[in-house]
Amino acid sequence: MDSLGRGMAGGLRKVQRAFYRSPPTFRRAAAMLVDAAIVIESFVVALLFRFDGAISEPFWTSFWPFALLSAVLFVLLLNANGVYRSILRYTGIYQGLRIASATSIATGTIFLFVFAVGPEGLDLTSLNATPLSVVLVGGVLAYLQLVAVRLYPRVFYELSLREIGRRKRTLIVGTGEQGVALAGHIWRTAAMETQIVGFVADSEAGEDVGKHIEGVPVIGTVDEIERLIAEHGVDGVIIATPKASREQVDRIWRTCVRARAEVKVMPDLGQMLSEGTIRLRELQIEDLLGREPIDIDLESLSGYIRGRSVLVTGAGGSIGRELSRQISRLDPSSLVLFDRDESGLYYLGEELRREGFDAATLLVGDVTATERLSFIFERYRPELVFHAAAYKHVPMMELQATEAIVNNVFGTLNVARSAGAYGAKGFVNVSTDKAVNPANVMGATKRLAETICRELSREFPQTVFSSVRFGNVLGSRGSVIPTFRQQIEAGGPVTVTHPEMIRYFMTIPEAVSLILQAGALSKDSSGYATYMLEMGRPVRILDLARNMIEVMGATDVQVKFTGLRPGEKLSEELFESTSESQHATEHPMVYRLTSETDSPTGEDLMSLVGAMIVESREQEAESAIKTLKSAVPTYSEVVLTDPSPGARADRLGPS
Repeated sequence: MDSLGRGMAGGLRKVQRAFYRSPPTFRRAAAMLVDAAIVIESFVVALLFRFDGAISEPFWTSFWPFALLSAVLFVLLLNANGVYRSILRYTGIYQGLRIASATSIATGTIFLFVFAVGPEGLDLTSLNATPLSVVLVGGVLAYLQLVAVRLYPRVFYELSLREIGRRKRTLIVGTGEQGVALAGHIWRTAAMETQIVGFVADSEAGEDVGKHIEGVPVIGTVDEIERLIAEHGVDGVIIATPKASREQVDRIWRTCVRARAEVKVMPDLGQMLSEGTIRLRELQIEDLLGREPIDIDLESLSGYIRGRSVLVTGAGGSIGRELSRQISRLDPSSLVLFDRDESGLYYLGEELRREGFDAATLLVGDVTATERLSFIFERYRPELVFHAAAYKHVPMMELQATEAIVNNVFGTLNVARSAGAYGAKGFVNVSTDKAVNPANVMGATKRLAETICRELSREFPQTVFSSVRFGNVLGSRGSVIPTFRQQIEAGGPVTVTHPEMIRYFMTIPEAVSLILQAGALSKDSSGYATYMLEMGRPVRILDLARNMIEVMGATDVQVKFTGLRPGEKLSEELFESTSESQHATEHPMVYRLTSETDSPTGEDLMSLVGAMIVESREQEAESAIKTLKSAVPTYSEVVLTDPSPGARADRLGPS
């Protein structure tokens, strides 16, 4: 069967190459001649059927002018409907609809003419001698054959690819739209060299088991994958269902690891449509973190951004870059990107231009430079400001507290005050879970930045100020996942500070979408609001490290415990349970916080901030930190503990 399939496919390719290498006019003329022959043959069959094969000489004589004129009419209408501009091996429903339109009009025209002239009319072309039943039956036969002759190359081409592409036996998990689209793409792409053994139903009930999709059977459910891999000699599994939970993905992955089968993931249909192609990707650690997809209210986001001028500070950073990307897709009137990293800013601008957004203005500068900010706000008059510029690395900021205070506190004060003074409608401060009961300088400065925004909302009531808190983001510069990946690729060890350390995680696109969602929720409010994003369940860093080692297939890599670093806590919180309360909003993943705090306010607060900034500029770190503690009463330094006395390293075992 393999040799037959290869021979037929080879012959078909030779014919196709010869046909497609010929001039376009020749190809179109050849197709028209074939279609004309089909139309004539259809009416001949209809005539034979009408007279049971016994056709008298008068009818034969009068039939041929009718058949030839009908063929010309059919071909002209097919050409007008664009049928001859299509590629045969991609024939589908739209091609069929075009053919149906042309044949219907042609058949209807001939029928009405014959009916109007009638047997007693003038015998100008002998059309009136043709029975009406022959016109109708011939039109139907012509349509069926015109479609069939175009479907044949596609069907034969895909079947031949199914036979010769036998290098990798693959299961597709998912019998929905994505799974079917992936199968069709594989069959039409010989380069993938993949044979689809069968589909796996992603529902536990398995209603589709035993059925066939495009001739390929649904052979089991996700709970039976290990057995299916063994029985069918499967080399790889492709997860092609957007409804699969993270727990389900984790179970499929672990099953495939045990069975030594490769796992790949298909992106969702929206991503496929935006990219214009199907690109399978390797399973990533983000797929195993237990987070469900986030629903975003695109309509409210579009209404929030569309037609407005927007400023993003820290645009060259991980969050700032993604904010810029997502805002550019929501049709702002202008987008000003501000950062001191000129290289990051340049590459971001190039990326946005490649995506078709040309309204971005790239400005290099520092959020602590008051004159520069005044110039930007005066010239560009942003209506919405997203403040993402901040120092975020906890251990480094512990050693350089004065820089953290100047950048995170004075920088936020500078940008927020400028937003209020120049009449911005909204100011969104990107905060962090480390601002809750802060145990480090970075968290304390971010908490003070929230307090400053609350204070300025009283000074500038026309501007809606808000802060958005969330936990760690996956893939940001300095986050654990890129660090772990580098350590695993280098052969280890993977360094974990403490076996009991847990963190909340969210992907950068998810976090930014919810930041925008929080901004949209605050647009109709007044004063100040602090929002908290739903982060899902916390993840133990040790489990994250072990999963990454397994995903990357490096099971001999060790995990080494290094102890908590300066400023680190074993776990983070999203709100202060003793002084803050969370309240639901219109979006299930965004909460609004209300608080009763004993933090300084008014002149007392601004006096402390001013003193702290002066102390920091003069490099008086101890004094600045003391003042920071006065401004943030919940700030207390963390007590470092030994992670696991007597057990400094841990070889990967069952998790």
